[in-house]
Order: sequence, then C-alpha cells, then structure tokens
Amino acid sequence: MSSTAKSKAPRVSRSTRDYALRMPLVAVVLLASIAVAAPWLAPVPPNEIPSDGLITASSPSLTHPFGTDPLGRDVLSRVLYGARVSLGVGTLSVALAVGFGGVIGAIAGFVGGIVDTVLMRVVDVLLAIPRLLLLLVVTAFWGSLPLSGLIMLLGLTGWYDVARLVRADVRALCGRDFIAAARAAGASPARVLWRHVVPHLQPTLLVLATLGLANAIVLEAGLSFLGLGVQPPQASWGTILGDGYVPGGRRWWLTLFPGVAVVSSVLTCNALADALRRRFDGRQVGV
Repeated sequence: MSSTAKSKAPRVSRSTRDYALRMPLVAVVLLASIAVAAPWLAPVPPNEIPSDGLITASSPSLTHPFGTDPLGRDVLSRVLYGARVSLGVGTLSVALAVGFGGVIGAIAGFVGGIVDTVLMRVVDVLLAIPRLLLLLVVTAFWGSLPLSGLIMLLGLTGWYDVARLVRADVRALCGRDFIAAARAAGASPARVLWRHVVPHLQPTLLVLATLGLANAIVLEAGLSFLGLGVQPPQASWGTILGDGYVPGGRRWWLTLFPGVAVVSSVLTCNALADALRRRFDGRQVGV
C-alpha cells in the first residue's frame, strides 16, 4: 500500500466519525429548537377548548393535522408544548443527577479509604432498589407532584451509576504520571482534584448525561401516562398518551404522535451518546 493511501485512511475514518456525531447532534438541536419555539409553532394555545362547543376527539384533518383530544384541544399544539415539558424535566433532572453523582464519585475515588468504602456501599444499597419501583411508590404515596418535585425525584434517583463510573475514572486517573507530578510539585489535594482530575471527567459525564436524558424522557412519559407525573391540564408527551388510552377505543392519533416524539427523542439521544463515546475513545487511543 502506498504512503498516500495510508495517509488517507485515517481521514476517512475521522470523516465517518464526524458524520456519525453531526447527525444526532443536529437532531438534538432541532428538538430543542422546536421546544423553545413552541409558542410560535403551535397553531393554537395547548389548552384552548373549541368555542363552537365541539368537545370531542377527532382524527387528523386539514384543520387539526394531529387531530384533537377528548376535550377538543389541538393535539399538534399539545405535542409541541409537551416537548418543552418533557425535554425540560429530562434535562434538569439529568443535570441534577450528573452533578450530584459526579461529586460523590469524585470524592470517593480521590479520597479513597473508609470514605470510598462507605459511599460505594451506600450506592450499592441504592442500586439494589429498582428505580422504576421506587418512583412508582414515591409518586403514588405523595400524590400529585409539581414539576419541581418531579425533577428532584428523577434527579435524586438517577445518580447512582454516575457515581460508580466517575469513581472508577478518578481511581484510574489518580494512578497517572501527571497526577503524581502535580502532587510532587506541591499542589494541594483540592487543586489536584479540580485542575487535573475534573477536566478529564468531562467526556464521561457528557456521555452519561446524554444517556440519562433518554432514560428520563421515558420515565417522565411513563409516570405522566399513569397520572403520577405531570398533571393535567399541562401538556406533556405522557399526558397526551394517557388521553389516548380508551379500552376498546380507536384514538390512534393520540398514541401515535406523542409516541413518535418519545421514541425519536430517545433514539436521537442514544445515537448521540454512542457517537460521543466513539469520538472520545478515539481521542484516548490517539486517533
């Protein structure tokens, strides 16, 4: 093989990785833009009931492309506004989970000893409790939760895996030569942790946050579908799905459109997380 062909091979690989990262990233930005622009994109307010007294669910038409729900509200508007709630709850809860889990994992991995043992045993106990079961018990016992309460609940039950993975990364980083050099130069433990360890955790935290967002969207939709999450009349993808559940009924549009929104968001987040993981792995091996 010629030297020219050898030099071109890595460029093709890098271009492929760039494309694999760019496409889900554009999709995520598009979803976020739709959520932010919902007030301008929605044809009518999400909770507007027809003034003509036609309070009934109707299938998609030219007037209502996504149909209407049992109260006559426009489903397209509710799906658009639901994106703001579902993505907002997911983003804020993941930020809480990654921040809290990252701090716990970094402390456990950097300090070590009895602190590491105690914190990781606590994490092991929490991991033994199924998250979905815990969410159902808490929400059923508490009753209707405000959005802030739902965000806190999802965030405070989603940090366990983050803490374990961050702790493992910190333990590995503490054995590297540049950490030993920083300590030999007289840097304080706090400075070593903040200036030399934390920056290397950003790839791991970014991938975990993207995966966590997909999981949080599904959990919020499931809880709202059961009536334990976002409460009517506020629109979220889960509450719209709940409006479409009628035993023996055929309100397929109330299931299809919010269902597509949930599935597309989850697939996009998973694709972005996978592309980020591949990109960061490639950098770590010097590609």
